[in-house]
Amino acid sequence: MREASIEDVPAILALIKELAAFENLSYAIQTDEARLREHGFGPEPRFRVLLAESNGKVLGFLSYMIRYSIWSGSDFLNLDDLFVSEAARGRGIGRALMHRLSEIAAGQGLMVRWELLVDNEPAKAFYKAIGATLSEKLIARWSVEAARSYSVRRP
Repeated sequence: MREASIEDVPAILALIKELAAFENLSYAIQTDEARLREHGFGPEPRFRVLLAESNGKVLGFLSYMIRYSIWSGSDFLNLDDLFVSEAARGRGIGRALMHRLSEIAAGQGLMVRWELLVDNEPAKAFYKAIGATLSEKLIARWSVEAARSYSVRRP
């Protein structure tokens, strides 16, 4: 388990694409190596990545960022993605990544929050098993095009 470095960007992008394919969302991937380098490893990183590897091969990743909650009036860690390659599942890699995130959160005194697909039953079971509280909430998103289209309408 380790923090990713700029040299890991190709492996991170490959895992992001593998996750998107797993969720049938490959069409949604718009990032590339240049953006990941700039936004994750530039002068003002906007996200962090933890990597799990074995024998020099990256098997999974967890990405997170610090966000602010106006409800609590404090920062929290937002777990963006947790993914373990299919061939590496069942070996405790997800638990190890979440354990490391728990150490980071506890060390900074921050709550952790994340989203998951409503029908992802294995993920629900996994998160419950490690002590997470799950709540039903739909996530709404406006694409740039949809927001642009709405912005020119009369309110």
